[in-house]
Amino acid sequence: MSDPFGLAEAQAKWNPIPPERRRRWCRTLLDYPPIWYGTFAMIATRQHILDGGYTNIDAWIDLAKRAEAVGFTPETWLIFRQSLQREYLIEDFPSHPANRPKRLGNGGIESLVVDPEDFADWPWMYEAGYRASESTVRSLARPADL
Repeated sequence: MSDPFGLAEAQAKWNPIPPERRRRWCRTLLDYPPIWYGTFAMIATRQHILDGGYTNIDAWIDLAKRAEAVGFTPETWLIFRQSLQREYLIEDFPSHPANRPKRLGNGGIESLVVDPEDFADWPWMYEAGYRASESTVRSLARPADL
């Protein structure tokens, strides 16, 4: 049977992330989207996810795959991103993503670029028992060449 809407191809974009984790990634990325596509697109994406679907926005899928590759889950990525919100971290750590160029989205909205690879030690520290805030400070404090 043919797939006139390309659903199988769209779902294949998410591989190797299992279907049961795709929605969790989408819900997490609603809070911290890697790029802003505009109000109407974001409202439609949000509604689709809340209705039980998941997005096929390439930038979201790419971020989820890269984050999983270094050990993040949707839940730990959310905790990590929340821990980056502390203003003093921006001032104290030049390596903070807020001190780097932003990604320009639709309507001129800037998005913070957070590369999971730059924080590959964070999931390990968090799972080892370090508090989220301590894991974040340690990741930001480590030399950039490591």
